[in-house]
Amino acid sequence: MSERRTLGQILTGLGRISEDDVAKALEYQRDHGGYFGEALLACGLVTANELDFGLASQFDLPYAFPEADSVDPEAVALVSPEWALRHLALPILKTETALKVILDSPMNTAAVDDLHARTNLEIEVALASASTIRELIRQVYARGTAADEDEVGSPLRLVDAFDAVLRSAAPRFGVSSRSGRAWVWWEDAGVVRRRPLAGDWGAELERDLKPGPRSGVKGRTRATWQAELTRSGVDAAVEVRYLADDSGLEYLFRPLPGPSEVHERFQAPPPGIVSEIRLLARSGAARFVVTAEPDGLGHEILPHLPHLLLDPSWRGIHVHADEHPSGAEAFSLAMPKDPREWRHELETLRAFHFDVVTVDLEGGRGDWTDAALDVASIAFLLWPRDEDKRAAMEAGVRWQLHVSKESDERLEWSLEPLHG
Repeated sequence: MSERRTLGQILTGLGRISEDDVAKALEYQRDHGGYFGEALLACGLVTANELDFGLASQFDLPYAFPEADSVDPEAVALVSPEWALRHLALPILKTETALKVILDSPMNTAAVDDLHARTNLEIEVALASASTIRELIRQVYARGTAADEDEVGSPLRLVDAFDAVLRSAAPRFGVSSRSGRAWVWWEDAGVVRRRPLAGDWGAELERDLKPGPRSGVKGRTRATWQAELTRSGVDAAVEVRYLADDSGLEYLFRPLPGPSEVHERFQAPPPGIVSEIRLLARSGAARFVVTAEPDGLGHEILPHLPHLLLDPSWRGIHVHADEHPSGAEAFSLAMPKDPREWRHELETLRAFHFDVVTVDLEGGRGDWTDAALDVASIAFLLWPRDEDKRAAMEAGVRWQLHVSKESDERLEWSLEPLHG
């Protein structure tokens, strides 16, 4: 049996790095620890995709580029979106004897062992970049209930569908028409919902959209314009895209950002992080510790996370100590000055059934963390960056959301599984 080649030998053989690069990375690894591949990335000698391809070659594993439509729904159903995001792993094909799964690292044995224990199937591994896997997870779980809803959903009037769309703060929605049949669809917390349309939806669209399609698409197969969509007394600015041919037509609507004090003050997280947090909210695992750099940024931004990350219509409460008031934008409650009373105060909030809670309290976190998580199914707990997080993990928190302010005032966001 031939000896496994090192990662350095593989990337050198591919002409991607030189012997001098190997020496530079080894020196960095000696000084900073970690894996050789991490040293290559830190020194800027390879890209993440090149490193992943090299690791796949080193372990004689295929390097995968799966499309969401090719993923086996039966395989995906074996795990929750929370499990997939936490392990950065996704089952993509199930047979009678084997389960194929994509991982971000050949060292991710915990995911392989767990899947084998769940299914008693042989686990076949392929590698993909972390970014590829995260995007695939978002796509496959977004399509999750679409087929079922297509079959069982009762027809909607377009006006009622648009009411639901605006309530859910959907980032995109549309209308599809084929051979006299029409559907409305919208993205809701990571799931694409589809319903057949009833009534004269064309006349309803012309009435509620200004300017309407009649003046912009007549005789055309493609068009793009900005308009105002009016429903229930609310005007929403949207970008409209239109496609048509002899077989049917498509409308795509994207809400345009309106004036928002919160969005003017804080740069919103990347869409991928927003989508993942909404997926976690749907799976019942939306409990986060929030860390920030500098520390003052955490106190400032925490009350506004529901507005930045979730549906603004969800009922939320911000719980804080007197020294960290929330300002006028968020519904909030100041805790008593005596920390011994905090747990009782938090327990009284359960009866209000809030959708989301943000908590900015200090000291003795093990004494009140579990009570805070009982206030709402979605919770964000502000936590010092360097403080032990075992109390949060023992209470059931599994995710860490980190936000930092760069020198140019930009905000950088990350979402990772929580480690104690």
